[in-house]
Amino acid sequence: MVVGYDTNLSFNLPNIEVIKKTYYPQGECKFNSMVLSKNELITKNIPFFGIPVFEDLNSLNKSFIIGYNFRNVNNELKIDMFSYCSKVRCYVNLPKLNFCAFIINHPISNAYKLLPFRFSILKNKPFVDFKNKFTSHLNPKYVSLCLSKDNYKPFFLKQKIEQIKVKCVDCNCGKTCSVCKNKTLGILKGENDVKCIVYHY
Repeated sequence: MVVGYDTNLSFNLPNIEVIKKTYYPQGECKFNSMVLSKNELITKNIPFFGIPVFEDLNSLNKSFIIGYNFRNVNNELKIDMFSYCSKVRCYVNLPKLNFCAFIINHPISNAYKLLPFRFSILKNKPFVDFKNKFTSHLNPKYVSLCLSKDNYKPFFLKQKIEQIKVKCVDCNCGKTCSVCKNKTLGILKGENDVKCIVYHY
């Protein structure tokens, strides 16, 4: 999950399409969603990833981290976003931002894979394993997370050389904020609708 600041994103590459969506603050709102497109990106197996971009980086939001994932629901692909402050270690209201989605049309066939989560034997925690998945480049450049429900606990993806681990977010609100009350589901073993799109070219 990457947060950028440059809003003048432009590409001359013919196979990359950029979709920019602007999110406007909606009062006391720490978690929200936007529609990106129809779900044909999933059904046609087209790789994509995104970057939330602050429109104004200042002293008020310099400690903010924007987490996000894609979600496939009702024939639509949505962007779920949450805002977290690393200074106070709590969820905070989403600021105004631009979400830039990069769609890679006609990609090289071996440059990406759609990988499910596996679970460690001892701790039973989800992770994505790169071993034996790519002949080279065990450190992918971009990773997109696609979920099927909107009530998962917010988490970040921690990328290592040969795998990606899930790191849950710790909130100091004492289980009183709307996110902690409503987002309680963890990734469970056997779920087929929770996957990572890994692009390494």
